[in-house]
Amino acid sequence: MGHAELNPVRPGHWRGLAATASAAVLVGVWVAELGHLLTRSPVLAVVSAAGLVVFLALALLRASAHIRLLFMAVCGVAGGLALWQGHAQALRQGLQQVQIFGAFLPSVLLLRATVQASPRSRRLQQGMRALTPAQALHWTLVGSAGLGSVLNVGAMAVLAPVVARGADEATRAELAGCAAKGVGAAVMWSPFFVALAFTSQLVPQVALWQGMVVGAGLALLSLALAQMLFMPGLTAREAARSVRALAPLAGPMAVVLGGVLLLVAFGFTGLQAVALSLPLVCGAYLLLTGAGAAPAAARTTFGHFKRLADELLIIAGALMMGVAVAAVPQVRQWAQELLPTLVSGAPLLVLLVAVLVALGQAGLHPMIGVSLAVPIVAAGPFGIAPVVIVMAGVFAWGLSASVAIWTLPVAVAATTFEVQAARLLTRRSIVFGLLLWAAGCGYLVLINAWLMR
Repeated sequence: MGHAELNPVRPGHWRGLAATASAAVLVGVWVAELGHLLTRSPVLAVVSAAGLVVFLALALLRASAHIRLLFMAVCGVAGGLALWQGHAQALRQGLQQVQIFGAFLPSVLLLRATVQASPRSRRLQQGMRALTPAQALHWTLVGSAGLGSVLNVGAMAVLAPVVARGADEATRAELAGCAAKGVGAAVMWSPFFVALAFTSQLVPQVALWQGMVVGAGLALLSLALAQMLFMPGLTAREAARSVRALAPLAGPMAVVLGGVLLLVAFGFTGLQAVALSLPLVCGAYLLLTGAGAAPAAARTTFGHFKRLADELLIIAGALMMGVAVAAVPQVRQWAQELLPTLVSGAPLLVLLVAVLVALGQAGLHPMIGVSLAVPIVAAGPFGIAPVVIVMAGVFAWGLSASVAIWTLPVAVAATTFEVQAARLLTRRSIVFGLLLWAAGCGYLVLINAWLMR
């Protein structure tokens, strides 16, 4: 999110003004949406919605060309379906579901800026200097998964400067591949990634903690397979030593996750809990850190806001299209009557993940495929538990993020470690993707059988 290379503030006076204006608007949306979550004020809800529309309009001016075209295409599909069915309410409902991301994404970016300003980041980098090359690969893999679960792709900016210092191109490519796979594992369980937040929004009856628990198993499978394939000679003692170098992460992650789960226990949804808890936790930490920490984090956060464009456009377009598709009576009828007679249960799970990953390899953003497939499967009697439907989408998203060169983690890994993205698509990477697909699908089938018994 807000990656400088992928969402640059392009040169030109008007583009710079648009970036600053959109960042200021996003601050207003963030404050209004947080206020709405706490007070349920309809006035603040209207202010948040209006500000979000303004932000999306400004983001459209600054977005990447392919994201701009994709956004207009999916919004055209959503608008066409709503016009055909006479259901303009579906578009309003889609926009209402997008509103929470106007608070969720800024809160996550504040967390990233807070971690970047923390002295723990420097201690984390110092802890790996005595590691062997194999341990450095493992440290990058596990560190990207751990730090990435909080910082998303921003974790690579913390890890790369130290671990890749003085490394040749081949070594940097290996490190970049491990970093992408670590972040892909984090995608599969972390409530701070858009994947779990977005997909669970499509199936509201699934509790956040349920997705996190199921996703943790998928993440561990991914890390185990990556270690087996990319550092087969690493001993258990060496692996443990590289994991111990990540100790500075343990306390802060426990506090952050604890705050989120506490708000979930008080009745907030996962997205709402993340959006509300992170400003409180980050604010308290910055105040305790020192006088200059809060202003520095605020400046960094505003800089992230200025680069945020593609992500929120994709979320808005995908959610509105998903809601519009799910509102078509024929789709509901197919989901309830026709499709379950063709495929359901375990075969559908395997097919769903395979199709979503294949679309990701072809360059279609995982959010688009998930927004179309998940509501349809959730609407019909397919013999799949709601949490498994959600996690099938999240798993496919994380698997794509690990291996597809079109996805943000792979692209950022290539940029951060200064290698060509094509170098990350190797034979071992393909084998990793196939094995993880088979293992993850088997895991989800077993979980589903247990839940549906």
